[in-house]
Amino acid sequence: MRFTLDQLRAFILSVETGSFSAAGRRLGKGQSAVSTAIANLEIDLGVTLFDRSRREPVLTDAGLALLPQAEALLQQAQRLEGHADAMSAGEEGQLSLAVEESLVGEPLDVLLVAFKAEFPELELELLYPSRREIIELVREGRVDIGLMITTFDLLSGVKLTPFKEVLFIPAVSPTHPLASIEILSFDEMMDYRQLVLTSYRGGILPQEQISRKIWKIESQYGVIELVKRGLGWGYLPEHLSAPSIRRGELVELKVAGGPFATHRPVDLITRTQYREGKAGRWLSHALLQLPYLV
Repeated sequence: MRFTLDQLRAFILSVETGSFSAAGRRLGKGQSAVSTAIANLEIDLGVTLFDRSRREPVLTDAGLALLPQAEALLQQAQRLEGHADAMSAGEEGQLSLAVEESLVGEPLDVLLVAFKAEFPELELELLYPSRREIIELVREGRVDIGLMITTFDLLSGVKLTPFKEVLFIPAVSPTHPLASIEILSFDEMMDYRQLVLTSYRGGILPQEQISRKIWKIESQYGVIELVKRGLGWGYLPEHLSAPSIRRGELVELKVAGGPFATHRPVDLITRTQYREGKAGRWLSHALLQLPYLV
């Protein structure tokens, strides 16, 4: 590279402030130093950036064309410096988080806003796979941290940290026949189609199937939407279904002698070789504070 970052700063600040002297004051340098830096930049680039025939320098066509690229280069350099400073302070350069869709919601979005403010230079990847896929992604090293409802399986190559629990409730569309029954029997629920969360590989947890008839849907939001359309009943995350219940789009089922609302354990999952940095520690602690985990 023939030019320096200091030359780019002098160029950009001269445009922003309108003069070499004002740019010098911003940089803590004299006007002559700024003028020399820009003159050297012009030599290095082989173009004239400013028309100096007037009282204050004015951008030439070449200067106008190159200004956005100079700004982009300087911004990238600043990001590089910030990223390097963060890593030298013990932060990871990047982090991959996989969250089961049943565990997302607005509080997670708020958490991520705070995470960005705390670690502005870190590159975060956020995935929403099924719980079975989360296990494989963590095991393969594709994902650093996973948050999922427990599968109760003995897993090799990963570390499970029991977290808290999330509340699921049985719910149905107000147009569904079950919605008109004040207190349901267990047999009545078994006679109607249940919509169950699955993965693209087709697996479900045996304890999640209540009905004799089921539809398996890959997306938790898909389950909720199809339940709202009256295609069956489902066990839904309370924090995701509560807004629809308040709007009258869903009805919580009441069951006599059968499954009521249930708390399902949640696990934090990492590889056994995972080396937790500052951002990972912050994130693990913050996930534990999500209000719908009890």
